[in-house]
Amino acid sequence: MNILHHSRTLLADMAALLLPRTCPVCNERMVQGESFVCAACSAQWPHYPIKRIDDNMIVRRLWPSFPAVYGSTLFIYRHISPFHNILMRIKYQGYTQLAEELGRWGGRELQATALPEWTDILVPVPLSRMRQLKRGYNQAELIARGMARELDRPVERLLRRKGGRPSQTHLGAKERRANAQGIYTADIPNHLRGKHILLVDDVITTGATLIACATALLEADPTAEISVFTLASAS
Repeated sequence: MNILHHSRTLLADMAALLLPRTCPVCNERMVQGESFVCAACSAQWPHYPIKRIDDNMIVRRLWPSFPAVYGSTLFIYRHISPFHNILMRIKYQGYTQLAEELGRWGGRELQATALPEWTDILVPVPLSRMRQLKRGYNQAELIARGMARELDRPVERLLRRKGGRPSQTHLGAKERRANAQGIYTADIPNHLRGKHILLVDDVITTGATLIACATALLEADPTAEISVFTLASAS
């Protein structure tokens, strides 16, 4: 853990003790007994049927580019939806504990599928070195570590992201695909070859990032199998 991440975590812990907790979706004050979102937002949670394997929308989005075994997400959102605030909190505002808790929730939801049995390792989508140093953490890795606590599987950093490319956040579909091509490389040691990899990220929009990561993993190890999990999916 680097010094910047440790400092941000300490500040977040102090804030949690001194300030009232607010819901990351609606910003209303949370009461005792509410966990990471308030009861009202929990009741409106735009849930994805995570058990569904046939006609899986995540797999359909990825299959033209690589043979994903399975794909799932915790919730569906639109950019104008207040649930988009969750992604902003964990991506840019240091809500590291929220990212891990949502990862744990995703892991518990996946227990109802065959994916935990299939999965050998969890691999988070990486940030560039400079972006991670600036942010202090990688939200995809935090989600993966939360999931790993429920699935009892290791998290492995097999992917690297090259620097010098713009963020995907404000790019259109065509620009995302072009920007993501060749941006990731994978280094898979012999003892991790031939594994079923669960590739983890915070959100899927066009699928360009996950496709680029899966392509790098399969180039490094054509015997690997890949499934994907994202915290959210753009509708």
